[in-house]
Amino acid sequence: MRQGDSLQSYIGYFQSQVAKISNCVEDVSALAFISGLQVSYPLYKYLLKHDVTRISKILSRAQPYIQVEEAMKSSVKNSGDGEKSKSQYEAIT
Repeated sequence: MRQGDSLQSYIGYFQSQVAKISNCVEDVSALAFISGLQVSYPLYKYLLKHDVTRISKILSRAQPYIQVEEAMKSSVKNSGDGEKSKSQYEAIT
């Protein structure tokens, strides 16, 4: 995941890459997904803290983070101040 990439775009990219691999083992793909996240990213911290190792659980747990990320973008766009949204984002971990 590159700086500035959204979680949703990273998931889309990751899934497209996994689809190219035949017989991809779920725990390996989960590890690869986690390794690709930025260490400072709240989802990364959550996944390590809760030892989530199934890609299906990772993707379902990512949804609230995606929603908050989108809300933050909208809030920053409308108000120019992302501090309140940032605290809400960190609160879901």
